[in-house]
Amino acid sequence: MKTLRQIALLSISLISCSVMAQSNHWTGSIQAGAGYWLGDATYSIGGRAWTPQTGTVQLPDKISELSFPLDVPFGSVGGNLIWKDRFEVFGTFMGNLTDPSTKVKDSDWGVFNDAGTLDIYSESDATLSAIAVDVGGRYWFRSTSPTNRFACSVGMGPSLLYQHLDWTLSNVDQWYPSRPQLAHDTLSGVAATYYSDIVMPYLDGCIIVKFKQFSGRIEAGFGPAVVQDEDNHIVRQKRSTATMAGVGVKTAAELRYDLTRHLFILARVDALSIQATGTSKERGYGGDLAGYYAEIDETYNLNSLNAGLAAGCSF
Repeated sequence: MKTLRQIALLSISLISCSVMAQSNHWTGSIQAGAGYWLGDATYSIGGRAWTPQTGTVQLPDKISELSFPLDVPFGSVGGNLIWKDRFEVFGTFMGNLTDPSTKVKDSDWGVFNDAGTLDIYSESDATLSAIAVDVGGRYWFRSTSPTNRFACSVGMGPSLLYQHLDWTLSNVDQWYPSRPQLAHDTLSGVAATYYSDIVMPYLDGCIIVKFKQFSGRIEAGFGPAVVQDEDNHIVRQKRSTATMAGVGVKTAAELRYDLTRHLFILARVDALSIQATGTSKERGYGGDLAGYYAEIDETYNLNSLNAGLAAGCSF
């Protein structure tokens, strides 16, 4: 419901902007749509580790990995304003509408021995709150004209992507692949929470080809990415936080059909890939781990694909 309220408020804001744009002789569009958001965010730890008791030690590159699914339908709103067919500002907002249809996966290696075998594996139900905000500007080197039967436009400019992904894990089913004789351990209720915040400034390039009422669009962007995450193991009473740096690549393809001079429908696919590394700081805040502190290398990977349909109006 929170996401639906956010989409409604943004829709009202975009409509207000369109009224303002018409009064100032700008052009632009507003749109709303829905689709499906696929992918996962995965973080793993391993490599260099440090504790006050042991100092620095070198561990295998990957000793633990958690994979958090998206796999949710989404709703979106967006719009743009163009001044003199050259300077464009745009923005989109996307949020999930349900919880993931797949489970969170947790894998641990080398727990019982040093052979690198998968020793502990678990799956958990998850709830998810996910939002993505993408804003930016472009300069169009050649603008399409609605009177042209065929035209090509090329635009480029800076953009900024922000994503907040927040999972709550519950109903854990854990077993031991390297020791199949051991029974499953199950835990009902909330076991952990995990969130990641991604900020990615990037340079975006866009090509639009228009023929009569049809237009196709291809976008590509590349830039640095900063990721902050927090893994709170409520059952173990241990919290891990990290700030990581890396790179991201964002691409999109869109096909649009103009129903009338002002109304249109479109289909769009967006892909995003982000890789970042940093140091996870682990702190125990209760139970047997009270006072515990450690640092260990962390790697974060986000790979997502969302596809959807939208309808909108231009002005």
